[in-house]
Amino acid sequence: MNKIIVVLGIIMISISTFAQTIPFKIQKSELFKDEYKESHIVLSEEDGNGGVLIVRSYERSFSGKRGYYIEHYDSNLKLIKEFDYELKHTGTQKYKFELGVFTMLDNLNIIQVFYDINERAYICLAHCINKNDLNTTQKELFRFTREEIKQYGNFDLSESFFKSFRNDSFLNGDFSSKGNRNTFSLNPFNSKHDTSSSFGNNSGIAIVINKDKNAFSIGIDFNGKKAETLKLYLFDDKLNKKNDLTYSKEIKDSKYIFQNINLSKDGNSIYLLSKSFTPNQKSKEKGGKYQFEITKFNQDKEVTNTFETEEHFIGSLKTITEEDRLICCGFYSDINDSKYKGICYFKLDANSLTLLKTKYNPFSEQFMIDKYGEEKDKELKYLTFKNYLFTKDNELLFNAQEEYSVTSNNTAIGVNSMFINNGSRTYFNYGDIVTVKLSIDGDLVWARNINKKQAYQYDEDESYVSYTASIVEDMPYYFINGGKKIKQLDNNRIEFEDSNKNKSNLYLIRIKNNGEFEFEKVLDDEKNEVPFMVSKGVQLDNSVFFLGSNGSKKQLLKVTL
Repeated sequence: MNKIIVVLGIIMISISTFAQTIPFKIQKSELFKDEYKESHIVLSEEDGNGGVLIVRSYERSFSGKRGYYIEHYDSNLKLIKEFDYELKHTGTQKYKFELGVFTMLDNLNIIQVFYDINERAYICLAHCINKNDLNTTQKELFRFTREEIKQYGNFDLSESFFKSFRNDSFLNGDFSSKGNRNTFSLNPFNSKHDTSSSFGNNSGIAIVINKDKNAFSIGIDFNGKKAETLKLYLFDDKLNKKNDLTYSKEIKDSKYIFQNINLSKDGNSIYLLSKSFTPNQKSKEKGGKYQFEITKFNQDKEVTNTFETEEHFIGSLKTITEEDRLICCGFYSDINDSKYKGICYFKLDANSLTLLKTKYNPFSEQFMIDKYGEEKDKELKYLTFKNYLFTKDNELLFNAQEEYSVTSNNTAIGVNSMFINNGSRTYFNYGDIVTVKLSIDGDLVWARNINKKQAYQYDEDESYVSYTASIVEDMPYYFINGGKKIKQLDNNRIEFEDSNKNKSNLYLIRIKNNGEFEFEKVLDDEKNEVPFMVSKGVQLDNSVFFLGSNGSKKQLLKVTL
């Protein structure tokens, strides 16, 4: 029987006036080993009896073996059932990667895309695993040959394939080849995974599933010389195709960028958000010389509307559907697309797409003091959208992070000052957390900046930096790894500092309804046998699950709030 460790989170951190007691409890599974060094939680769901279904992806870099562990745990994190599903492939299948992993009805669905050399076709395949008896089936969702592609433009899976090894984010609805695979990048010029310009010349593919899990959609963005063409597929919860449509925009006089897709609550409609650079917009004297266009598709009709950025600049927007609401939200600037002054909010009628409300909320005075120690007339940069959450009253929590890379030339000096190596190193920096709360009408309730410094050099360390955001009883929580010492800044501010992943404490930050935040140390590294992947947490009800890993040694952590 597994040994379960339960600890009440009542330890006070005395180094700062911010430190308060946040009630929580933790549970750890027994240490276990599996065959693969690298694995990540990609899905977690309740089983209806207090237990949990956890799906982990794994890969072996040398053999190329990839697959998923499907594990069923009881309420005490005791393993009661497990299944190893290997994604086998033939030598004719190139650029194979998983586009999405999700459950619908009684099946766990793994959606895979690849190019088959013999078939001379791009194929989308669903691997279906029954959660009850673990029987497996496969179903081809669609395919298109290279000859068929020529009528649309070009399509290339290679970029999406290589990005899939760097990040396990699914279900984002954003075209990954034109932005950060961890959803979309609000700063494409500085995105870690995308060095192309914000206009983008590459094809892309995206998947999105609606909240009610009654439909999902796959969109394919073809790169054409005369037109931008998008192929959209809509499927029901039994993987039956409900709709198959082609949407095309000529680019003779303007540039056109597909940004993201989303689905209606009933699963019958697809929303497409685009950014267009028209001749009229190019003649503007102030603000971004483009407009946003949103289109709704269903079986019998197509509706389109556009909205402008006025005198402001907006790099990207995220389309959000919640119940009967349709929102486009993102950061805006008064300087250019790569800087950020505040958060913008567009509310539209979900049926007619009529623009109902527009709000431009500059970052608050408190936010600027959080970041700089004093209020400054300054704009941020390097922001990358992470996720959004809703309170019970439909207030929106919009979360982002400062992300950028630094490459430096390094010269190593050996014994007697002998020159040994000359080269460069790239460090990926994950800086401050930016979180904004908006009312149901898009007004700013509060905006907070949580100061932290984190960086990594090697891809295997990426999971241990950044953060996981969750919401319980209308209050947002943020889990981060950090050093033992928390730096005291001026004006009663603090900063969480970086540490070696094996020497990091796990911290919990909570923002109260009035915008004040407090933090607590959840775990001390000296008491852990494995470090936990803080950016790969998965929320289930009022608990968040993390996987700890040190080589083949693994452990599950459950934090109940």
